[in-house]
Amino acid sequence: MTDLSGQTDATREGVVLVALGSPVAPTEEAIGDFLSEFLSDPRVVDLPRALWLPILNGPVLRRRPARVLGQYEGIWTEEGSPLRVHTRAQGEALARLLPGRDVRVAYQYGSPNVADVFLDLARSCDVVTVLPAYPHFAPATVGSIADRVRECAGLAAAEGHRPRIRAARSWPSLAGYVDWHAGRILEEVSREGVDLVVFSWHGVPLRKAHGAARYRAECHATASAVMERVEAQGCTVAWEETFQSKFGPGRWLAPATIDTMAALPGRGVRSVLVTNPGFLADCLETVYEMDVLNAGVFRQAGGVSFRRIAPPDAESAARFLAQVRGALTPASGRPAR
Repeated sequence: MTDLSGQTDATREGVVLVALGSPVAPTEEAIGDFLSEFLSDPRVVDLPRALWLPILNGPVLRRRPARVLGQYEGIWTEEGSPLRVHTRAQGEALARLLPGRDVRVAYQYGSPNVADVFLDLARSCDVVTVLPAYPHFAPATVGSIADRVRECAGLAAAEGHRPRIRAARSWPSLAGYVDWHAGRILEEVSREGVDLVVFSWHGVPLRKAHGAARYRAECHATASAVMERVEAQGCTVAWEETFQSKFGPGRWLAPATIDTMAALPGRGVRSVLVTNPGFLADCLETVYEMDVLNAGVFRQAGGVSFRRIAPPDAESAARFLAQVRGALTPASGRPAR
C-alpha cells in the first residue's frame, strides 16, 4: 500500500479526524444529551446566552428528543448511528494510508470528544494534525473545532506539552474529491437519465456570525468544479444548488431544498438526482431528510424518480483526507483561526 504519510520515523504525529457526532443510542435520553451539547455551542446558535439557554433547556429539550426519536430509530443500524459507523471506518482506512501515525476519530459533540482526543495526542506527539470532516468552512463546524483546539493547546502547554499543530480549514476544490463526485454523477446519469441534478448543501443562517457568504461561495466552487468535470466527459445535464436542514428562527441560505422539491414537478422535472457533497458520511440529514422527507415531497408533488448519491465509501473518503493532510503547510504550532 502507498505510504502517504510524508513524515520521517523520528517524528511522532497524531492525526485526528473530527466529525460532528450523533446520539450514542436511539433513545430520548441520548438524543437529549446530544442536542444539549450541540445546541449549547455559541458557534451553532449565536443568540445571547441569557435568551437562548432558557429556551434550549426548557421547550427545546423537553419536546424535541421525543419529536425526532422516530427519525433516529428509522436510520439506526445494527452497528450504531450511520455517522459513527462510517466515520469509524474512515478513520480505520486513513490509518492504513498513514502507517506509523497515531490516527484517531473524534467528535465535536459526544464521545470520544475532540478536546479529550487532542489533549491525549498533544501529550505524546510532536505534531498533531486536525482534519475536520467538512470540505467547506463554516464557523459552526470548522470554526468550532478550531475553538476547541485552541483551548486545548493552551491546556497542553500548561502541562508542558507544545506539539506543532496543523489544521485543515476547507478543501472545496480538492482534485480527488471533485473527481469522485463527478464520476458518481456520470455513473448515475449514464445508468438512467435525469432531468436535473441538485446539489443540496447544509444551510446556515444569514447572520454575520455564520459566514454565509464564504460558505456559499465554497459550496458553489465545488458544484461548479464537479459539473465542469461531468461536462468535460461529454455529459450535459441541468443542475442547481439548494440548502437544507434549517433550524430555528431567522433567514437562512436559500433556496430551501424542501421548497425546491415541492416546486420541481411543476417546472416539468420528473426525475431528479440529488447529491450532498458537503456530507462525508450518511447521517440523519441524508438518510431521513433526503430519502424520506424530500423524496416524499417530490413524489407527492408529481415527481416520478428521486435518486440520491450516497457519500463516499470509507476508502475514498480516507484518500481525500490523506490528500488534505499532505497539502497542509508545515506545522505552525498554532491551530487555524
